[in-house]
Amino acid sequence: MLKTTPPRSQKAAFRRERLSIEADELASRIAISVHAPAGFGKTWLLAQWRRELLSRGAVVAWLTLDVRDDSVRFVQALAAAMTVASGRHTFASSANQAMSRLDALGGLTEWLAEVADLGGEVALMLDEVDALPDSTIRSALTYLLHNAPSNLRILMASRRRLNLQAAELQARGLFLGLGLEVLRFGVDETVAVLSNRFADGIDIDLKVALHELTEGWPLGLQLAVAAIERSTGPEHAVQELRACRGDVQRYFVDSLVARLESHQVDFLVSIAVPENLHPDLCVTLTCNPAAGQLLSELRGSTPIFAEGVDSDWVRIHPLAREFLQQRVAMLPPARRRDLHYRAALWLEARSFFEEAARHYLRAEQPAQAYGMIEKCLYEVMLRGQFNRVIEWIGELPPEEVESRPQMCLAAAWALAMSDRSGLARHLVAKLLSDPSIDEAASCEAAAIASAAAYFADRPDESQAIIGRWAECPPPGSVKVQAILANQQARLTLFRGQPELARRICRRAPQYAWTEGLDAIRGFSEWLVAATYLWEGHLLQAESSLRDTLLRAERDIGRRSSVATLLASTLAAVLLERNELAEATTLLANRLDVVEHLASPDAIVFGFVTAARLAVLQGQAHRGRDLLEALYALGEEREISRFCMVSLGEQIRLHAIQGRADTCQVLWARLEEVIPPSFHDSSSLLGPELRLCAGMARAYALLAKGLWDELLDVAVGLHELASRIRRGRELVLALLFKALSLRETGRDGQALLMEARSLAEEFGMRRILLDSHPLITSWIRTLEVGGQSLTMSKALAAEPVVRPVAAARVAPSRLLTPKEQEVLQLLARNLSNKQIALALNVGEETVKWHLKNLFGKFQAGTRRHAVDRAYMLGILEADR
Repeated sequence: MLKTTPPRSQKAAFRRERLSIEADELASRIAISVHAPAGFGKTWLLAQWRRELLSRGAVVAWLTLDVRDDSVRFVQALAAAMTVASGRHTFASSANQAMSRLDALGGLTEWLAEVADLGGEVALMLDEVDALPDSTIRSALTYLLHNAPSNLRILMASRRRLNLQAAELQARGLFLGLGLEVLRFGVDETVAVLSNRFADGIDIDLKVALHELTEGWPLGLQLAVAAIERSTGPEHAVQELRACRGDVQRYFVDSLVARLESHQVDFLVSIAVPENLHPDLCVTLTCNPAAGQLLSELRGSTPIFAEGVDSDWVRIHPLAREFLQQRVAMLPPARRRDLHYRAALWLEARSFFEEAARHYLRAEQPAQAYGMIEKCLYEVMLRGQFNRVIEWIGELPPEEVESRPQMCLAAAWALAMSDRSGLARHLVAKLLSDPSIDEAASCEAAAIASAAAYFADRPDESQAIIGRWAECPPPGSVKVQAILANQQARLTLFRGQPELARRICRRAPQYAWTEGLDAIRGFSEWLVAATYLWEGHLLQAESSLRDTLLRAERDIGRRSSVATLLASTLAAVLLERNELAEATTLLANRLDVVEHLASPDAIVFGFVTAARLAVLQGQAHRGRDLLEALYALGEEREISRFCMVSLGEQIRLHAIQGRADTCQVLWARLEEVIPPSFHDSSSLLGPELRLCAGMARAYALLAKGLWDELLDVAVGLHELASRIRRGRELVLALLFKALSLRETGRDGQALLMEARSLAEEFGMRRILLDSHPLITSWIRTLEVGGQSLTMSKALAAEPVVRPVAAARVAPSRLLTPKEQEVLQLLARNLSNKQIALALNVGEETVKWHLKNLFGKFQAGTRRHAVDRAYMLGILEADR
């Protein structure tokens, strides 16, 4: 009976909405196989599906399998599970007959017929399927899958991918395999788990840091939660996790050292030297021909391995590897050096040069290490992993970097696109002093210098450096031409020509040297999205950024400079779209990378968005600190734009609160930091600075109620924003003009309606809320007064329930009174939120009633439930 008993239900367990059995990708499958190493929540996911299916009236059988389950015993177990689930003893009699005949497939056929006879929805949960003998998988289980009646769903969990011969079912869309990558927690899920457990006791940066530390490993997150619960503070718990101390260390001692045999522990310590493992590499490290087989056994029995998809490569989870590294440190020095040297030789022979270089350094073979890193550092840079290049520069002697051209080139690029552009210019000078340098290399060196000027927020200097090459690029290098196109597109955007900038990006030669996203393509796609954001077209910007960010995080890493550039820009878009929670998560644990490795535009996006989010979340002090940090960054790097943006945003925040004197003090500070380029009509940065100062001046005047002066400033802002095609500032200028006209006794309503219309078209949901309370109040007054002004969705306090064709629920014993009310509102095509408002209940209560309705009507969708109700005569058209 224990085999047919499901795991204990945990009320506080996290429900994975993304993997709900009702999710679009899963709802239509008759068979789903979940396969991943231990610790990835497979059994828990089956238990979640069981609860979901039970809630809609399905019969759900549970069966935990083991190595003794041959085909006959498997059929017997199925009968026992279904007898427990359905209460029908005919399943047991069929199994006994099969046992007497030793006819497994015959018994299974009878079992399937009994399932079909149940009529209603039936689900079979099979846990630990990998324990089944191969003969049972090939015969009985495969037969079960291919002959399942239409009312049966089969949901399986195993520690390895099963050979189910389900290609035909998969081609018909009936079978789905879910692997390790699907089961990993996404960052939003990790944040939700920690928020549910600790509420606001952990800030968002720490939650995301824990996600990165656990890498979405459900068991790792469980260990993190336990560590936090027993720790003196979250920060201390994170330190313990990083160092693998405390509870997490005790867990690995108990699950590995205490449970495994000594030779298995020694094997794990030996193979913990490299980050990624291959069976052949394990043979080399241990000098054991059976190392591959031992690795395979441990992958199935220990919860520390993450395996690649369709690959022999595996990786020890970082938390477990940190624990094993402590054991490595206890080995004799000669043994450690030998392990690293063996790893280096194996990796070098297979062209894994960067990994080989790390092991050569640890084996105290620096000459070989420098040769390896010279072969690969430029490609590391091209992939967009500038932080890794900078880390290598810190480990290598400067003379080694400067004496090796490819290494010098990679270092110059990484430093140019960071906060260390001065050192980049030094390396460029070294490159240009080489008499053997060719035209393509000279052009690339100029592009590096141009990038360094751009990252120092000196676009005019960037244009002067790259201008000659942009007009006549070297004909033989597609890579350099693509780089030049990116730089020209960004400079074109400074001129207020977003459409031309997009055309330059799209017409540029495609330099594709790797399947994944790289730095050149990543920057190009960011530029295209930035042109949409410049124009205020937020929907296009969001769509473009989302896809590219997903690829950047997958191919380059969440904290890479390319991913951070994209994330800070997308966060600015989502803030304006009123998606506050997602914007907050995007920026979490990234601002340090933004500060050091992002472009000036991304730094402004990142810091201002983070400050606005903090204020909106009731943390005004944090918002103020972030803006002051931006100002300090501007002073440190001599970037006036940072100082102006910081002061301008502070003026806006104080003006909204009516603090006129504070606004005047801040305006005086802003005037002091205005650079000469502000007044230069030919400067590329000038319009940007004048727009920033104009907005700040408008808010300072608004705070004092100087309406005529505000109108003059707003007219100038409108002209400038129109000329350089800045969408958000254009809407704000219209709002300022409208408010000035109203406050001086004139009619500004037409301008208000125009601003509102543009905001709706552009997808701006927060601008009417954030501009000023007087504007928000004006719009609400017009809406209440019945004026011909449709209120923005962002201003609507709650959804408006609009009547549609009515339907009447006939009396029925099938439904409870509350279900009848929900069904009537469902027939009117109302959303869950609208139904909840109408019935004065919570959305979760509505979802519960809907699940019951789906189960009673045997419906899969809302529309299907309504149609079934009409067919059964429970719903009647109201005449």
